[in-house]
Amino acid sequence: MQLTERRHLSNRLRLWRVDHGLSLGELSDLTGCSKSMLSRVERGQREMSPLMKANLARRLSVPIRDLFDVEALAEDDAA
Repeated sequence: MQLTERRHLSNRLRLWRVDHGLSLGELSDLTGCSKSMLSRVERGQREMSPLMKANLARRLSVPIRDLFDVEALAEDDAA
């Protein structure tokens, strides 16, 4: 994942978390991911595993495709 894509995803994650009124600690409790890991993801310093993305999508009630770079995959298939 490119750095700009990682930052875009991290910004969305922060927005979703805040929209749900959750602190990092509360999201950590919901997902089982450490607070420090979630913080690094939100700052764009760490990538999420596919399992972590699926878990976050389920807990935040967002479409899972929004956590994956589906557009880049479609562009690769077209090439």
